[in-house]
Amino acid sequence: MNHRIKFTPDKNESQSSGLVSDEPLHIGFFTDTYIPQINGIAISLQLLVHGLRAKGHHVTVFAPRLPGHHDLDANVYRIPAVRYMQLPPVYIAVPGTPRAILALHRSQFDILHVHSPLTIGMLAYMTAQLKSLPLIYTYHTSITDYAHYLKIGGNTRPVFRATRWFSAATANLSDQVVVPSPKFKRILQEQNVHRPSHIIPNGIELGNFYDPKSRGAYRQRLGLNPNQPLLLYVGRLAPEKQLNTVIDAFGHVASLYTDAQLVIAGDGSSRAELEAHARASEYHKRIHFLGMVDRANLPNLLHDATLFLSASTSEVHPIAMVEAIAAGLPVAAVWDDAFEGLLMDGLNGRKTSQDAGSFGTMICEVLADRAALEAYGQRSVELSKKFSIEAQVDALIELYRHTIFSNFYDGSNQYHTESLFQNP
Repeated sequence: MNHRIKFTPDKNESQSSGLVSDEPLHIGFFTDTYIPQINGIAISLQLLVHGLRAKGHHVTVFAPRLPGHHDLDANVYRIPAVRYMQLPPVYIAVPGTPRAILALHRSQFDILHVHSPLTIGMLAYMTAQLKSLPLIYTYHTSITDYAHYLKIGGNTRPVFRATRWFSAATANLSDQVVVPSPKFKRILQEQNVHRPSHIIPNGIELGNFYDPKSRGAYRQRLGLNPNQPLLLYVGRLAPEKQLNTVIDAFGHVASLYTDAQLVIAGDGSSRAELEAHARASEYHKRIHFLGMVDRANLPNLLHDATLFLSASTSEVHPIAMVEAIAAGLPVAAVWDDAFEGLLMDGLNGRKTSQDAGSFGTMICEVLADRAALEAYGQRSVELSKKFSIEAQVDALIELYRHTIFSNFYDGSNQYHTESLFQNP
């Protein structure tokens, strides 16, 4: 169940707290990933920062320093960092430096919002305690699904238990928890997270995907005619995305649809392995790796595709799928609870189990029914309308104001919400 915050404090109470309901807020964002890095979190935060500032609010971003990168935005503060991973490049902030501490000491905020629980998250927690500030935590990443990235321990039972404990502990350090999908509200409840949690889905600039600047450029680049089936994946190339399943499923499709093509857009640690896997397929000439696609061109790529594919079961609320349905793409996916509200089986696409044969068969069934394929695309656009960046920003602003007010007034974090996951 998703939630739109609806809170209006009593006028006299609001005035007595010193909080004017429409005054600009000073917000501190703390994140381990930010532009120019390209991933779902970085893209989402960039949209949020722009959206909040467009409403007149002040947002300062604290993120790890990236070699050779200089921000044009004076309100992005870079914390010294060390490189943890090569591909994709991951940097871990070193928040205890005197410069970082001094900057935070001088800064004035109404509320802090932490978007990742690692070292920079710890900096946010300590700052909130020292300055007596309310803290919001957005649970962007399924921490227990990423244990394989740890250099020590990896996918062992003790590490899984430790990541589960860390996931709950960091959420419980906040005043309010935001989760982008119902799946993770349930998961955090199972992990004994006792802080109030609210489902606010990721939003995008819908207009950019409804009406692309040009169509056909990617088909022309690949030498495809307008009627050839073009199956598309967009996102990181990483083990948890299960892209070997996508490639194997395409083998089933390609044997029946002799002109079908598979396009994989994105980059990541698994790219070389996936390219090798694709080369081993007898249909390798019809599998195309585009690498990173400029975000300005992404709507054009989506509108050139026939069907959007996903085999990942570690999603939180995938920006890539939100963008795909906004572009009017039907979806064929291995089911993940994070797709609730994005993929409705038989209405804007189809879902299946995590088996390449079943996945491929299902894709063939979707491609065979042209009328259903068109209807799926129209339904995708309808479903996307509730995932605007404006709705996400408005929901966060109401949550910020309530949390500031309740912390000042009586420490209560309880309030009523209404569903955004009702079918249109």
